[in-house]
Amino acid sequence: MMMAPDRTPEGPELSAAAIAALESALGKYVSESDLTALQPALQRIATEAREKQMQAEQLLVVLKDVWFSLPQIAEAPQARVQDRLLQSVVTLCIREYYSAQ
Repeated sequence: MMMAPDRTPEGPELSAAAIAALESALGKYVSESDLTALQPALQRIATEAREKQMQAEQLLVVLKDVWFSLPQIAEAPQARVQDRLLQSVVTLCIREYYSAQ
């Protein structure tokens, strides 16, 4: 079976510092339900994404990539709880992305 070539255009990327801050905040959110650490990280990536002219969809792909790379998620036995947490994070991220436009 032939696979279609990957035609995903190269686009702007978030800085390593922003990704690291997001990863840390998401880890804290998952383990401690700490929204206070999450909000600044989401604001940072949303602001950076807008400045780099990333589409919201591109930002969400990055967010989900970081989310699913977290050890707490990979080891989580309760997928429903993790899905609900992810939905909340995605909603907050979208709000941050569009809040300053």
